Amino acid sequence: MIFRQQIAPAERLINVGHKYFRSFLVLSGVLFAWPAFAVILDPPDLRCASVNIGGDVTLTWVVPPDPGGDFLEYKIYSSGAIGGPYTPAGTVGTYAQTTFFHPGAGAQAGPRYYYVTTVSTSPAPNESIASDTLSTIFVQVGQSTPMGNAVISWNPPAVLPSSQTISVYLEYPLGNWILLADLPPTATTYQHVVSVCEATLTFRVGLNDGSGCVSFSSRDSDLFADATPPSSPIITSVSVDTISGLSTIEWEPSPQADTDGYILLTVTPGGGVIIDTVYGQFNTFYEWDASTADLGPEAFTIAAFDTCLVGTPPSPNTSATLPEHTTMHLTNSYDQCGGNVYLTWSPYGGWQPASYQVLVQMDGGLWTVVANLAGSQLSYLHTVQPDHQYCYVIKAINADPAITSLSNESCRFSDHSAIPQFNYLRTVTVVDSTTIMIIDSVDVSAYATAYILERSDNGGLWSAIATAPAGAGPVITWIDAAVEPATIAYRYRVQVYDSCGTFALTSNIGGNIILNGRSELDNTNDLFWNTYAQWAGSVAGYTIHRRVANEAMEPIGMAPATELTYNDDVSVFIESTGRFCYYVEAVETGNPSGINATSASNQICVVQEDLVYIPNAFIIGGINSIFIPVIGYVDVLEYEFNIINRWGQVIWTSNDRYEGWDGTIGSQVMPTGLYAYYCTFHNGAGRRFEERGTVMLLTAEGN
Repeated sequence: MIFRQQIAPAERLINVGHKYFRSFLVLSGVLFAWPAFAVILDPPDLRCASVNIGGDVTLTWVVPPDPGGDFLEYKIYSSGAIGGPYTPAGTVGTYAQTTFFHPGAGAQAGPRYYYVTTVSTSPAPNESIASDTLSTIFVQVGQSTPMGNAVISWNPPAVLPSSQTISVYLEYPLGNWILLADLPPTATTYQHVVSVCEATLTFRVGLNDGSGCVSFSSRDSDLFADATPPSSPIITSVSVDTISGLSTIEWEPSPQADTDGYILLTVTPGGGVIIDTVYGQFNTFYEWDASTADLGPEAFTIAAFDTCLVGTPPSPNTSATLPEHTTMHLTNSYDQCGGNVYLTWSPYGGWQPASYQVLVQMDGGLWTVVANLAGSQLSYLHTVQPDHQYCYVIKAINADPAITSLSNESCRFSDHSAIPQFNYLRTVTVVDSTTIMIIDSVDVSAYATAYILERSDNGGLWSAIATAPAGAGPVITWIDAAVEPATIAYRYRVQVYDSCGTFALTSNIGGNIILNGRSELDNTNDLFWNTYAQWAGSVAGYTIHRRVANEAMEPIGMAPATELTYNDDVSVFIESTGRFCYYVEAVETGNPSGINATSASNQICVVQEDLVYIPNAFIIGGINSIFIPVIGYVDVLEYEFNIINRWGQVIWTSNDRYEGWDGTIGSQVMPTGLYAYYCTFHNGAGRRFEERGTVMLLTAEGN
């Protein structure tokens, strides 16, 4: 450090051509004149103070002007403190000499401070003012916290206008000085990352002066161990190999010479998992043989380690990892109707792509670029031709175009679904009085997006009443509820839409069979119906099913396909309720598929007119000795038959249609005469009937 020394305040110097002439001295108000022409030269320009290994100091200066040859000597003054006291360190009697060696200066223990004067040959006083004070540079070396770095510090040196840099040096190995850094001349500290495993390291600094000299500092040493890992490796890119399908990693080598290798990790939701170790500072490429990059993105990070073993148990210094880099994962979906492949991919993780390229390969041919996209775009729609194999890869391009990354390969065959070739309405059949079931066969060799069931009522307009979803089949069963199959002729058909939602075809038409009937007075029932239409086969005939009263329905006959009527003789069921229920069933034959269907009509019930005959007389002991109503086609569940005497009393009653009155009450024969009767029952249609009248009771003895 340079400090200006001051001359005594009682002196005044006059400078004339770099010579100082002492002119007068004022003491206590009295002016004393000095001899004229006393020559005082300028001091030298002190530039460098360099310390050797023993603490000795070498000073370097620039000589002052001496046009008159008045030089006598240079005087060197030294002190261990900036404020002094300063003591003479020696003299130099040669004007042109620019250096001074100060042995035993002790500059290895702390900074030393120097200034220099010039002495002329003139009579005393003939010594110049002091030069600027220049300090030596005192270096101190210590350990960093945490340990692993050497911290070098020094006192501020003299900063002269010609000073350019201050340089930091390391002596390693012994006798070999290595330049570590060039710093601004105002710097007073430097931290050096220790890369040797363990050694005593010596440091010094040097201030470079424009005049050509160097102020080397003192030296300081300490025992250091490498506790600093290599720099964290910077991943260039992670990518997917298009041939192997495996993820690859490329990175920049850690610059530290003691870098021994790299630890590779895959990053999972649970944290980093070590996958391998790569040895060698400049081995910076890796392919992961356990990669499943076709299933999803894979993330990686890397740590570097050096050759030094530290700790217990010993292990190398290992760097931290930088944020992971993640591969792109490409998927595709195919719109066969639009003829497009829709590509989507996850973004590259680790650097922001400047752009993406979409590469395509058709049928194993050459890879070509089909699109250049912005770095923010993560999807693309590619129009394709049918029946080709397309494979895709996405390339992410860094701002540095030499850095790229490839996604996994994603392939798609551009097949087109077959159009449905048929739809067959197997049957339309009545389930009950309000329900019709429709059974439909579909073409399962093709894909349809919808099957729409349409209905026409009594020949009216077609309207959609139900839809079966895509993929239904091979047989679809519809239930059409809340209909009136006994009175309305329904017709059904199915509209089929192909895999693209386009109308493909219409099925055959099927309709319900409407059955009607009536009872005849000759104990027969007449049935008539319409034919079933549009089977793939033909109608073999119609099976007639009948239920008598509450018995089970059973087939009673078969009408040929050309006959749409049937006459049923029910005379043998005269003692039944007279209620007969029917349905007919069309039977298919010759269906090309071998599946012959049936179709049931609605169910009808007809009622034979009830038959009632009640005699008006009977004879006890005669041929007609029992008084009983003769009835047919009635329901006798609520049958009641009463005999009433002339005073209006019911003297006999029965609920058994086969039980008659024999003219007695208990064991007593009733007197002959006129009696009233009352008979009630229900007919086959459920209507209640009442029969009233009189009967004459006679006896055989009285005739």
